[in-house]
Amino acid sequence: MEKQKVRKLREQQLLFAEDSLLPVVLPSRESLQPAPNLSALFEECHNYIYANEGLLKEKIFHEFVKLLVMKLYDEQTQSEPLQFGITQNEYRLLLADKPSSFEKRIDLLYQIVRKKFSTLLTDERVKLKSLTLGHIVSRLQNVSLTRTPGDVKGEAFQTFTYRHQRGDRGEFFTPHPIVRLAVEMLDPQPNEMVIDPACGSGGFLIQSIAHLKQNQPRVDLGAYVQGAIRGIEFNPDVALAAMIRLAFEGGTGQEITCANALLENRMLENQFDVVLTNPPFGNKGKVEDQRILKSYLLARRWNKSNEHEWKVSNVVLPGQSPDILFIEQCLKFLKPGGRMAIVLPDGILQNISNSSIRYWIRSQAHVTGIVSIPQEAFVPYGTGIKTSLVLLRKNPAPKNQFCFMARIEKIGYDVKAQPIYKKDSSGRHLKNAQGILIVDDDIETIAAAYTSFKHGKSIQETETIYRVPNANLNSRLDAEHYRPSDQEMLRWLVENGGKRLDEIADIVSEGDDFRLTSDSEIRYIAISDVDARTMQIVSQQILQAHQAPSRATYRVQTGDIITATSGASTGTARQATALITQDEDGAICSNGFAVLRNIHGVEPLYLLAYMRTEFFLRQVRRLMTGHAIPAISNEDLAKIIVPIPPRVEQQKIAKAISGIMTLRKETLKAGERIVNETEKMIHAHA
Repeated sequence: MEKQKVRKLREQQLLFAEDSLLPVVLPSRESLQPAPNLSALFEECHNYIYANEGLLKEKIFHEFVKLLVMKLYDEQTQSEPLQFGITQNEYRLLLADKPSSFEKRIDLLYQIVRKKFSTLLTDERVKLKSLTLGHIVSRLQNVSLTRTPGDVKGEAFQTFTYRHQRGDRGEFFTPHPIVRLAVEMLDPQPNEMVIDPACGSGGFLIQSIAHLKQNQPRVDLGAYVQGAIRGIEFNPDVALAAMIRLAFEGGTGQEITCANALLENRMLENQFDVVLTNPPFGNKGKVEDQRILKSYLLARRWNKSNEHEWKVSNVVLPGQSPDILFIEQCLKFLKPGGRMAIVLPDGILQNISNSSIRYWIRSQAHVTGIVSIPQEAFVPYGTGIKTSLVLLRKNPAPKNQFCFMARIEKIGYDVKAQPIYKKDSSGRHLKNAQGILIVDDDIETIAAAYTSFKHGKSIQETETIYRVPNANLNSRLDAEHYRPSDQEMLRWLVENGGKRLDEIADIVSEGDDFRLTSDSEIRYIAISDVDARTMQIVSQQILQAHQAPSRATYRVQTGDIITATSGASTGTARQATALITQDEDGAICSNGFAVLRNIHGVEPLYLLAYMRTEFFLRQVRRLMTGHAIPAISNEDLAKIIVPIPPRVEQQKIAKAISGIMTLRKETLKAGERIVNETEKMIHAHA
């Protein structure tokens, strides 16, 4: 395959040598034409460099971006003819390996650009062979980057940048529907300063400009970009791509700073009206530089002072996730009353270990909206982490009585980034007035609902778009936790006398030290040893104490109820829940179970049956955290509401459950009898 590419590219060189595609003189500004398919042109240039230079993709990206900066600068200066170009004669000299004015002219242009953008261009020269350089320049020289439509340029740069700089360190490019939604919801105005401190290739900033262009067409776009738009990006190559995109929109290139946005910067504090960002997240590493960590409250250890409050200590953690630090830095950048939209992993919004972070956020800002992003949204961009878009308004700020929440169900593309279009009842694709296929997503609907909400207008609440009273917000901030149907169910259960699980049972918290007793045998119960349908334990593993898995934790007693608290089946009809009988008394169960003991005020077998109902399982699902390995903590399990019907009704259900268990035991004994009789028969006829 690679040999075919090289042969094809060599044929292109010979074609160029015949002068059929090269001008006699350098191009003029007037001769340049918009590019109808810039992505294809970028791809062609990449393939040529790869075949002729053998560079890694990061190096190709860096060299190509240099040329784009030079090309753009050349278009925007007043020199005629343009300097970014190659003539027929110059190309002939390159093929003959003879010096020409081309190399000197391009090097001079690079030195000018390098001086102008010294923080982004640190190489002393363009590091491509002369013939490769000549070919790439020839392919770009007749294109007007300035006059090519913004959406064409945006798609080309996003695709090209993503291909070469995809998130190896937790930096993932933000899907355009999410970018569009964030900008629509915050609605930046012409007089407002906007910043993205983790701007990548500039998606949020470019969309903010497009938003203003659409809604404020009379605004001087160049003045707006230069005066109101700012971005910070740590990766120099990606920062260059962002700089180019802003330059296309009338910027000077100074709008983008290549720096670590987490470094303390007092000059930027309280300077911005709007923050739009998707900070790096994932498990690729924590920030460990103590010079950075010491300036963040969220990089310190927090201690719980009571049930609802946390206190920060002076102890600086050895490391902290960058996304958590970005939350604090973004709020520092905002003016009082400023608005922020930030993409965060759901773990920050729901995990008990992050409760202090949520407490701090709510002490510094008003949570105005939370939009759940489907897990598959980021899959084409390099990660399957479940995320949400969180909208905050920095204190002091007017507080709404409600928090807006929504769940995106249709993102407009599949896991391979292929667009999904709307269809009519007959299955035909729908088109807009211009004849363009309509992408099937929820973005416009959610944005419009939020606009009505923030202006105090009524919205049609559904299971995917709803309001939650601020008084009802607990320590969790994920939208799934507050689904209207679940909230209604909880109200109904409480109003009808339901009690919390920890009011009718103890949840065992201390494990057993069986490993210290000797090398005796133990009986071990794993989640796979439970039949969820009959709510009974079907087997026990006999192990030496030292062979027991590390998860072996709790010693169970007759009358206990165990229920799985982690794994893909938790919260479903397959959740492993069982009664401990005399046959299992004294066994050790996995810490993947919660153990309920001392059940009182309710029939234990009624409680067992209730734990298989959708009323119970829905509560488990809304309290679970984690998406790769979903789990519910014992602390949250204790909050589940259990309805308490009249005792006679409980006893009726308990009797039925007891009958099922008796039948199962009789069935097992009958099966053992048949096996024994079969063995005797075989021996008798041997």
